[in-house]
Amino acid sequence: MGWLEDVAKVLPVEKAYDDIASPAFKEIGEAARNTVKASRFLLAPIDYLAAQHERWLNFLKRVNEKVPEENLIPAHPQLAGPVFEGLKYQEQNSLLAELFLNLLARAIDKERANEAHPAFATIISQLSPDEAQIIFYLSKGERPLKQYSPFNLETKLFEKKEVRENHFPLEHLVFPQNYFLYLDHLNSLNLAGAWQHGHQEPIYENGSQVGVNITSYARLTSFGQLFAEACMPEEIESFSAV
Repeated sequence: MGWLEDVAKVLPVEKAYDDIASPAFKEIGEAARNTVKASRFLLAPIDYLAAQHERWLNFLKRVNEKVPEENLIPAHPQLAGPVFEGLKYQEQNSLLAELFLNLLARAIDKERANEAHPAFATIISQLSPDEAQIIFYLSKGERPLKQYSPFNLETKLFEKKEVRENHFPLEHLVFPQNYFLYLDHLNSLNLAGAWQHGHQEPIYENGSQVGVNITSYARLTSFGQLFAEACMPEEIESFSAV
């Protein structure tokens, strides 16, 4: 079966062969075959293994709703395997689960399969829910950031930056105090960051420089924009923040 066997290894199938003859199993399996078109392409000969678990059926139904039936193609194992592995650890209604499902939908849609970069599944697995929120809001436009760094006349060094204005909607984050930590991590993933705009503005008092004003913009990278287009939903209000 090739990649289907790999997918089977990450699905909850420990007792599948013991349960296959039960009426309940047969009923659920029949429902899966009748209602989840995408399962034919994602699971093919082993769809009955996933059908025993309602959680996986719900995931498959959600993928099915995202792809027109006439566009369905087999998913590549390099992408499908990591997506199923990642979904094992996600809550049904989490934003990260939706990112995984959108990526899987791209992988089986002949018109959008080119958007499903194999690295995206690994990237989603490394994101926190707050970082996914940041990607969503930055995909709607860059966010200005104004900071002030005082200059220590004794040490002749600039000290820690102070935030004067931050136009990112921090109220949507569970841990807004970690915003800059999140940006550093997203930058390490080549998804987003905050970059200085123009030159620093020196601030003087009594003829001596006492600090600088720094204007930056938080924005997605080109790769981050592609990631958002492939994985991010149109709205995120309906998904849980954790």
